[in-house]
Amino acid sequence: MEVLERGQYSGKVTGTFAGSGLLASVTCYDGDHFNNVRHYHDNAHFSFTIQGGCVEKKKDPYDISPGNITYYSAGEEHQVIKVPKPTKRVNLEIDPFFFAQFGVTEQDARVAVTRNPDAKFLMIKLYHELLTNDRFCEVSIQMLLLQLISDAQRRDFSTVPGWVKTVRDFLHDHTVDTVTLDALSSLSNLHPVTLSKNFPRYFSCTVGEYKRKLKTERSLSLLKSQGFSLTDIAYECGFFDQSHFIRTFKHLTGVLPSHYQKI
Repeated sequence: MEVLERGQYSGKVTGTFAGSGLLASVTCYDGDHFNNVRHYHDNAHFSFTIQGGCVEKKKDPYDISPGNITYYSAGEEHQVIKVPKPTKRVNLEIDPFFFAQFGVTEQDARVAVTRNPDAKFLMIKLYHELLTNDRFCEVSIQMLLLQLISDAQRRDFSTVPGWVKTVRDFLHDHTVDTVTLDALSSLSNLHPVTLSKNFPRYFSCTVGEYKRKLKTERSLSLLKSQGFSLTDIAYECGFFDQSHFIRTFKHLTGVLPSHYQKI
């Protein structure tokens, strides 16, 4: 079993930024140059795939494609077992110092990225900060991560009622479909007023905002696929038109979809 030190990953590390208990970096892999030894990291970290993809294994193998985000607890064993094409990933490593300084836990961080499209948007913003690389990077990255964790904490996952998972799964399974308040009310067995009052408590936004996030999340892998125009992707993901897609993508990620395509 190999232990990778702070800032070390299975591929070639570039674009590193360190500050106040956080270490952000970009890792590049190809089929001939990656570390396939089973290993773990001393610190927790997120990893977001910008392009390419690979096969990893914790207990069982799983595919990682563009737009995927993975959370690794400190000491969690895993390995890269296959890299079929050149791959680029953005990593955000979190030292115990950061958790102690801001009064958050690893569990808070894990919950913050679980089935949460905002986590992917954060990683795109983080990558943009790495490319910008000015004196405001540190505070920007800190604030992005703390905002993500704070939103998750406000959802009060310790006492989540059953209807939350039911509604969340339905919305994820019907990303591009039109959803009405009456349909969600019937599904959750809640009065429309009760649902409207409690939905933001667990999702940190309205139903419409959450749907737009899911549609934008769906676009991430398509933007890295060949043969899809922005108009094609907009309609495939359920947006009214290309302009609506571009505005929403820029609002959620901080960059234009065309810029994300070229990264």
